[in-house]
Amino acid sequence: MLEVRNLTVDFPGVRALDRVGLSFKPGEIHAVIGENGAGKSTLMKVLSGVTEPTQGEVLLHGRAVRFSQPQDAIRAGVSMVHQELHLVDALSVAENIFLGRESTRGWFGIRLDRAKMHARAQELLNLLGAEIDPRREARDLSIAEAQFVEIAKCLASDARVLIFDEPTAVLGERDAARLLALLKRLRDEKRAIIFISHHLEEVVDIANRVSVLRDGKFVAEFERYDGVLRCKDGKPSRESALAQAMVGRALGDLYPTRAVQTRGAPRISIEEFGAMGRSAGINLAVAPGEIVGIAGLVGSGRTETMEAIVGLRKSVGRVRIDGTVVRFRSPREAMRSGVAYVSEDRKGRGLHVSLSSIVNCTLPTLDRFVTLGGARIASERERTTTTKWIDELGIRCARPTAPISSLSGGNQQKFAIARWLEATPRVLIVDEPTRGVDVGAKAEIYRVLAQLAAQGMAFIVVSSELPELRGLCDRVVVLRNGRLVGELSRDRLHLPDAEERLIRLASGLTAMKEGVQ
Repeated sequence: MLEVRNLTVDFPGVRALDRVGLSFKPGEIHAVIGENGAGKSTLMKVLSGVTEPTQGEVLLHGRAVRFSQPQDAIRAGVSMVHQELHLVDALSVAENIFLGRESTRGWFGIRLDRAKMHARAQELLNLLGAEIDPRREARDLSIAEAQFVEIAKCLASDARVLIFDEPTAVLGERDAARLLALLKRLRDEKRAIIFISHHLEEVVDIANRVSVLRDGKFVAEFERYDGVLRCKDGKPSRESALAQAMVGRALGDLYPTRAVQTRGAPRISIEEFGAMGRSAGINLAVAPGEIVGIAGLVGSGRTETMEAIVGLRKSVGRVRIDGTVVRFRSPREAMRSGVAYVSEDRKGRGLHVSLSSIVNCTLPTLDRFVTLGGARIASERERTTTTKWIDELGIRCARPTAPISSLSGGNQQKFAIARWLEATPRVLIVDEPTRGVDVGAKAEIYRVLAQLAAQGMAFIVVSSELPELRGLCDRVVVLRNGRLVGELSRDRLHLPDAEERLIRLASGLTAMKEGVQ
């Protein structure tokens, strides 16, 4: 149905794609995997009309096509759910879904048929299992809800080629499973599904074919035979084989070995705390050197509670830092007290995408890089600091002076973390720390977090990835409907049924008294 031949894309200072040739068939889920910066998103942007290739060609149904803008691709039946969200905040959910192809009525179609759009939007959201009112404004949606709206927008085009770039990155286990089941149904309708994911267990579960990119080149392919994903030699392939093909080497243990931390007085504690209107009555204490995970389904109040701690939302209850009661009115006040927050929304709240990687890396700590009373910035020290984090986290960044938007999503995520690690806070709250990050980079991020915890930094980690919470955290607490409903200790996290226990707590199938263990 869709094919690329000898596709090359050059950006200033870097070749993002190097003579790539791939074909995508109807009735097939074709996964494209690779490290951050391998060229996956660039390839998808060419297929969806966002980026034009330097050389090579794209063929649709055997005929050469050239999409100069996304609308060209959509008209031809190619639609994409991007890794980054692109909703218009001031419009409703339904208006976003049908933006550019609105239903109209009346003479000459001069009036919007809002009732028809609302009804169709509700059908698409119901198909996704998303309980979202189509009349809500996009600005009021959580990141996960916005992701569902992006997917509904893609489905509304009725395209025959559907591209999904990290569609489950911000979804919990239950929502991700529902979406993967939908992809299988769309495949059975003889559509061509192109699927990018760093969750290799998802790839093994649903892909009919897997293509691996490395440094902009096609390097390997796996195909499903007799229900099993196999490499060319016919051997069954699991996540480890895919990961090795991605990075070109064998990977060691993903999670660092950590000594059991001796708890002292809490570094941060919240008492009867909550985000006004979204959560309440939460009691939690985190000691120096401890990593505490926060689990919960979409809408459980995890992100809202963390935002309330650092002053992004109005709060109720108390926050104590080293025993002293504080109330932050802004993240800057929180940072002055040694509390930093890495948002799950790296594009909206995590980074300034039009500014350079250097500026993004040093902006929270800019006072360290000014001289002459603030009249001058020590640009060479800025560059040295940025280079340090590029090396420390393995960031692929050919030109640190270029806008950070030129980097892949995963490399942007590493900078979103690095800029706050540079601030050396006493408490770091990290929301979805490895969203859109490949397995090799995940190991680097986990290593740095564990190293800083060993030095006494306290961490609160919000994650939709249960294996991440199990492997990284000392204990995990679970939120449901804005309330803390249970906790699993370090010993419990290492038991085989730990993920099932977390899911049961998050979905309300396990009572509170059974959950605190």
